[in-house]
Amino acid sequence: MSEENCIFCKIIRGEIPASVVFEDDHCLAFMDVFPISEGHCLLIPKKHFVNMFDVDPEVVAHLAKRLSDLSKRVQKATGAQGVLNIVANGEGAGQDVFHLHLHAIPRNKNSPFGFRFPPNYRDSMAPREVLDQIADKIRNAV
Repeated sequence: MSEENCIFCKIIRGEIPASVVFEDDHCLAFMDVFPISEGHCLLIPKKHFVNMFDVDPEVVAHLAKRLSDLSKRVQKATGAQGVLNIVANGEGAGQDVFHLHLHAIPRNKNSPFGFRFPPNYRDSMAPREVLDQIADKIRNAV
């Protein structure tokens, strides 16, 4: 998707309205128009990046600082027990808007949406040899 057609780039340019929480020279935080729960916010870089696979490390560092601030604000404003932070990188991870965006989703213990592990995932540990092989593969991937 080109920057001209990107919905988040249009929000940054002021072509589409947004309920802005805060912004600075590098990022913008605003309310998700399809909230999973009340207070669900998005944090996006102002420069167009598709996802974490192509973003500059300096931008990620800035986003991390601002995500911490946003999460605290969301929690305080909503009174939620916690805030789930999610970023989907690529279609296989569920990304459907191809401009890097980080979610801050207020959540309580029994909320219907959340990060959940598959049933019985802790029944058996992965063999150390397998973990070491995968770790080596990841360590050497460039």
